[in-house]
Amino acid sequence: MKYIEEFRDQRLAQKLAAAIQEEVKGARPDGQPFRFMEFCGGHTHAIFRFGLPDILPPEIKMIHGPGCPVCVLPMAKIDAAIQLAQKYDVTLCTYGDMMRVPGGQRLSLLKAKAAGADIKMVLSPSDAVTFAKENPNREVVFFAIGFET
Repeated sequence: MKYIEEFRDQRLAQKLAAAIQEEVKGARPDGQPFRFMEFCGGHTHAIFRFGLPDILPPEIKMIHGPGCPVCVLPMAKIDAAIQLAQKYDVTLCTYGDMMRVPGGQRLSLLKAKAAGADIKMVLSPSDAVTFAKENPNREVVFFAIGFET
């Protein structure tokens, strides 16, 4: 696949790091570092997995942000949603980005759905409302988490 191997090219990464170092050297007259905030746990993981802080010059500081709502959701909330879908006669609607997030027992909504729980992926709150209107005899719970913008 094009553009995958380029990201694994050590020589290219070192060349890019040197170019970044040259670009930022003395760029701030006040001597303050450039600060970049990653706000997603996935970004933080990738940044450290591939050693980015080790190759950045001292003029660049990485700041860890609050984390996206999906990444910082407590496992207990996932477990509660799974339990709700498994043990009670409800349809649990949620966004796709929640489906693979593991709970405390490494069980996800996707695995619970595969095991028979009534879990439906929706793209918007209006999808959950429409589903509830179309199924008036069914209790529908909307497990809304994520970037509700």
